[in-house]
Amino acid sequence: MVRIAAFAVIATIFVVPNAWSAPAEPLRRSTPEAGITLRGKAPDAPSQTAPALKTDVAIDVTGIIAKIRIRQTFKNPDNAWVEGVYIFPLPEKAAVDEMRMRIGDRVIEGEIRERKQAKAAYDKARRSGKRASLIEQERANIFTASVANIPPKGDITVEIGYQQRLRFADGIISLRFPSVVGPRFIPGNRPVAGVGGTGWAANSDRVPDAERITPPVRHPNLGSANPLTINVRLNPGMPVGMLRSPSHAIDAAIQENGRYEIALKGGDAPANRDFVLHWYPETGDTPFAALFSEVKNGEAYLMAIVAPPTGKMPDQPRIPREVIFIIDTSGSMHGDSIVQAQAALKFALDRMHPDDRFNIVRFSNGADTLFASAKPADPSHVHRAKHFVQNLNADGGTNIAAALRLALDGQIGGKELRQIVLITDGSVGNEAALFRHIRRDIGDSRLFTIGIGSAPNSHFMRRSAAFGRGTFTHIGNTSDVSETMSALFEKLERPAMTDIAATTNGVPFLRQWPSMLPDLYHGEPLVLTAKLNGPVDNIELTGRRGSQVWSRVFAAASVREGKGIAKMWARDGIAAQMDSLVLGANSDTVRQEVLKLALAHGLLSKYTSLISIDRTPVRPETASLQRRAVPVELPAGWNYAAVFGGRTATPATLQILTGLAALFLCALLLLARRRTA
Repeated sequence: MVRIAAFAVIATIFVVPNAWSAPAEPLRRSTPEAGITLRGKAPDAPSQTAPALKTDVAIDVTGIIAKIRIRQTFKNPDNAWVEGVYIFPLPEKAAVDEMRMRIGDRVIEGEIRERKQAKAAYDKARRSGKRASLIEQERANIFTASVANIPPKGDITVEIGYQQRLRFADGIISLRFPSVVGPRFIPGNRPVAGVGGTGWAANSDRVPDAERITPPVRHPNLGSANPLTINVRLNPGMPVGMLRSPSHAIDAAIQENGRYEIALKGGDAPANRDFVLHWYPETGDTPFAALFSEVKNGEAYLMAIVAPPTGKMPDQPRIPREVIFIIDTSGSMHGDSIVQAQAALKFALDRMHPDDRFNIVRFSNGADTLFASAKPADPSHVHRAKHFVQNLNADGGTNIAAALRLALDGQIGGKELRQIVLITDGSVGNEAALFRHIRRDIGDSRLFTIGIGSAPNSHFMRRSAAFGRGTFTHIGNTSDVSETMSALFEKLERPAMTDIAATTNGVPFLRQWPSMLPDLYHGEPLVLTAKLNGPVDNIELTGRRGSQVWSRVFAAASVREGKGIAKMWARDGIAAQMDSLVLGANSDTVRQEVLKLALAHGLLSKYTSLISIDRTPVRPETASLQRRAVPVELPAGWNYAAVFGGRTATPATLQILTGLAALFLCALLLLARRRTA
């Protein structure tokens, strides 16, 4: 019995529970911790010093187009030659089109190549001792930077440039710069070879690229690292009523020409939350539309912005609704996020009308419902629901699929307006499977997503809403719940404009994105990019506002000149092609279409990469090259133990000594037992 007790003590010390698991334990391959040192994949691998990283961001905004330049400086504190690998986020529709590598005063420009060719060239340069950098896209919003042959005590700087169309909704223009890839739920029961990487999760049958999207996470007990600076030059092009950042303390100075200079207060901040900047232009009670054009390589491109009016629509009676609320109670929601989610859901319950019906689905490892079926939103049921919400706890995995199975009925032709509100941080690795699920079973329902926390998976949230014919909303702070949820309910209660169409000279555009124009919800504008089929005399936008027909004709001469529109059009086209995979499009055909757009417009994509190579080898032939993953911060407000099951940043040596102490204690107990026998 003593031997059994001794084994139990050892197991208690060395077997770490995983509270962030699927119903069947997700596959893991190494500790996600990474601070001063990193542990290799093998249990007995020596500790390795990771390159330090500093990130500087410069953002230039004109109207609703932003040009962002990111400077990542990799500094090698070790005496060995190293290759730094860093997994980082960008906005899901970022048009990444430039990269350069700086070595001292020398600058080496990068170029777009097909992904396989770029990887082969990088690997060859890495082996031959040449300094090289490679940027690869893993998901629409996750990228990997690899920097080869950083000399001992030396550094290499990689600069990345991209364009981004800003969000304009609810009368607010929003700039969001994501700074950290949060830990993601990795479902699957069977290991697969997949694509090799440096992540803490193993490739599984359901997420075959898990190693590429799960960067090592620095334990909060080790303090913050990866300092981030952000400087914004804002030319709004219109009067601004208010400028604020709900995410960071900022210093903002207005210039005489109506432009703004904005920086983080104190100079820098940890890279552990999205940077968000809002400004409020003046709006009116009639639909607003603006058109911009650009001629690139002899071809004309157009961007149209149609914003619904801020006032209520005429002749639009209220329709009873059935609303299914889905709330994420997984481990990644522990702390601030679950508080925000509970506040949002309780606010939503207060806005329900007695004619409406509702139900609540909660999920973590599995999913269950509050009621067996949707109930009337009378005081009794709402009171019961609030009590249920107040007692929710965050723990376990992010099994969104189980919740969707309970919420999506696939029915068409129901009498009620059926809406699904998903409240989550979206920290999942199996996005494509979930998109297919939504697309297949959405029926006549509409899916509205609410992103929670400091670093939500906005790509998953936004695309889920698009496939569900709804909208995406983000709540970054509990103080934002009332304002954000009020705006959301304006969308839930009625669309603002329907049957929208765009034509030029009376015929459709040559190629436009989105190809099928969606309905517009209150405060949610349509942004259309198109390639024109030749010279035009006029461009007409039409739609319905309640029972009224709305149209506006733009003479070609009134269209404003813009920059970066061709790249925006190409990026929208790439996103549409990747979305078509969810609808069953041929993967080879999609790949060729994406390559055509990406190479023609010089854009990073799933099938193209940016590469920069120095011509001269610098690493001696006798020196080895060690690959090191750069750790990321835990997103602000997350609880490390809730996500990783109580893991700590205890050094491996201390763990071994603790285990030996336990063995010694068990031996003493065994010896004492024998003496008393």
